[in-house]
Amino acid sequence: MRRLCAALVSAVALAGCATGGLSGLPPEQQATARHVEAYLDGVTGLQGRFLQTGPEAGATSGGRFVFTPGQLRLAYDTPHVMHLVAGDGRIVMTDEVSGAVTRLSLARNPLGLFLRVPFHFNNGIQVTSVQETAGVVQLSASQADNPSQGRLTLQFAKDGSGGLRLIGLDGVDARDHHVQLRFYDVQPVSSG
Repeated sequence: MRRLCAALVSAVALAGCATGGLSGLPPEQQATARHVEAYLDGVTGLQGRFLQTGPEAGATSGGRFVFTPGQLRLAYDTPHVMHLVAGDGRIVMTDEVSGAVTRLSLARNPLGLFLRVPFHFNNGIQVTSVQETAGVVQLSASQADNPSQGRLTLQFAKDGSGGLRLIGLDGVDARDHHVQLRFYDVQPVSSG
């Protein structure tokens, strides 16, 4: 459990404090990145199911997720009941079977980048790649002053009218631990 939590946090370890942003990208990719910014800054909440692959080869887990600006909650039902809450500068993971609670900082974590409110690609984050293929947009970012810390890739489905829908996060840490989160049955969080 602790290894899973540490690897998940490490795999999404990135944010920084140097300048960064979109400066290294061609104009078309900058436009796509700004579209991603606008989408994420406009999301009021998403919920659905997730499947996590990694950090160990062949390891999978899953459950329900809720994303609201500034916070991501993962409620694992496989391999056993666990809860991860990322927000307010920290990650708290609770193993319901053992009762163990692990607390980690989001200060140098790309999940911290994803949880910024308002959401913007600046303040030490460098967008390193924007790719569009077959209705999918992938955007990768790293710490501007230390890209060897790792990488976070956000994935979106793009509909025929250009709208985006978050479908995944991939994180790779400095030790090459890889964690993938795939989101499905994604719906807006209902108010009330």
